Amino acid sequence: MLRRITSFGNGALVSNHSERVVSIPESADLTHSPTDMSVDWIRANAVAALVSFVLGVATFGLRQMLGLPDPEAGAFARGVQGLAEVIAAVAGFTVYGVRTGAVLQRKLPRFPPLTWQTLHILMGLGVGIVVASLELQAESTPRENLTPSILSIAVGGMMIGAFMGAAAGALQALVLRKAAREVGDWIRWSALAGTTLGGYALALGIGSDQPLRDEVLIQLLGFAIAIAAGIVMLPALLRLRPH
Repeated sequence: MLRRITSFGNGALVSNHSERVVSIPESADLTHSPTDMSVDWIRANAVAALVSFVLGVATFGLRQMLGLPDPEAGAFARGVQGLAEVIAAVAGFTVYGVRTGAVLQRKLPRFPPLTWQTLHILMGLGVGIVVASLELQAESTPRENLTPSILSIAVGGMMIGAFMGAAAGALQALVLRKAAREVGDWIRWSALAGTTLGGYALALGIGSDQPLRDEVLIQLLGFAIAIAAGIVMLPALLRLRPH
């Protein structure tokens, strides 16, 4: 025989009726509405995007101090710049993993935050190595006078972004499946969110004799794209159901 205690303000009523015990995990947050969850998710993406914006401008400043891009630059300067790109990417992905992981943990009681954060650190490491390698190749390769259209770049960016989004979503789903049912929607929405990468085509319209101004505008564009991708992921977040 169990007693049921129902709170009313500062008091309580005690009933001697037999009741069924329902276990509620301590990590489950029942006070957050879908709207609150959505706001927290967008805020998490905004914080990560802001960190990436600051680090992007910082790595640009370092690049200018080292005299890059310059085919004549020494190995030391190239190595320092490459290391800075990797660190910036890892830091950005780490902040994303920590902030979004906190939101997911409130949604999914059995969510493993450390695994989620580790995954994003590794993803940041991979992205940083790729970015550093591409920049080093661009510095040592003669530039060709190509005039691609914004439309062609946008379409290509959307296609590549969809593939990258699906791949990242699949890796994230491996972690989410430990705490959520039917994570297939997460992969599909991740692919759709990846299409926002096509927005970088707008960078073709950025060009002046002020490199710092151009870099800030490009980083602001990246910030906006990251926020847009986070908004696209909202349906996937809200459809997650715990085990």
